[in-house]
Amino acid sequence: MAADPAFAEACLATSIRPGSRRDILALLNERLHPALKAIVAAEVSSGNRVCDAGTDWPDPGSVHVTLDKHFDARHASAQAVFSPCDDPHYWHADYSTADKPRHLLIC
Repeated sequence: MAADPAFAEACLATSIRPGSRRDILALLNERLHPALKAIVAAEVSSGNRVCDAGTDWPDPGSVHVTLDKHFDARHASAQAVFSPCDDPHYWHADYSTADKPRHLLIC
């Protein structure tokens, strides 16, 4: 089994404040669901960047990550369910984990 990807400063958008960078990297590396880690790694390798991350939404104990550019359904799996939203008040699409707490990757 392959090791989880390790995220570094290069995966973060320049818009993230310096004081938040370490906390976001810790969430990505230590708490994000492995299925979403793999998607973030693939998106980062193709030029996308993480522009926000936080905890306890949508579920207590969960992690949510926002990517700078849109992504599509190419990474969908049983563990990472793709949902288009395309609502200008919210986001374009997301991946969510099937198990609880539900982690969320948004673009």
